[in-house]
Amino acid sequence: MIPTDSLNSTNTTSTRIISTFNPNFSFDILADNARVYTITSDQSFMGLFDVMYVLLFAIVIGEMNNITISYSICIIMIIIWLWTKFNIVKSESILSVRDVGVQVTTVYLNGRSVSKFIDKSKISDIIINEGITMLQVKFYMAIIVEGQDRMVVVFQHLLPKLNVLIQVYRGTRSVIFNEMEEELGEADYPNSK
Repeated sequence: MIPTDSLNSTNTTSTRIISTFNPNFSFDILADNARVYTITSDQSFMGLFDVMYVLLFAIVIGEMNNITISYSICIIMIIIWLWTKFNIVKSESILSVRDVGVQVTTVYLNGRSVSKFIDKSKISDIIINEGITMLQVKFYMAIIVEGQDRMVVVFQHLLPKLNVLIQVYRGTRSVIFNEMEEELGEADYPNSK
């Protein structure tokens, strides 16, 4: 955690802070009117699934007698493998700029980037909510946008832990709604530890 006085000072340079409790989380303070919070994935390009896929690929090729069918299956398996690799999320970030709005960005392993900008005038609220699956409860941060049926979920692919979400929530609300971070205390989230 950083000292409060450095958050409230009029700083004209960018300050990068890497979390001590989560090495995949960092944020930049851009003066006193903008912040970028980033979550990065530690998933590698090659993993156990890929090794199993290559073994399956070799078995299929070895068992095939028809060359045309072998090539067709090889091409299909390579396309499926590449498609799964291109859809791995490398990082997700939220940029909040006072009096402007919020930009949510997802960067994929192949370098493709998808961004969504939400104007400040359309932001109704920023919340932390919980989603319940069959086996677990996941917390997520969402932006409620006026005139839309669906919320914009921040970090929807990487889903960081609650303590990271609370820090992002407080910082984003302080920039967008001009709230002091001290007003958003631990009493708001009693189970955050």
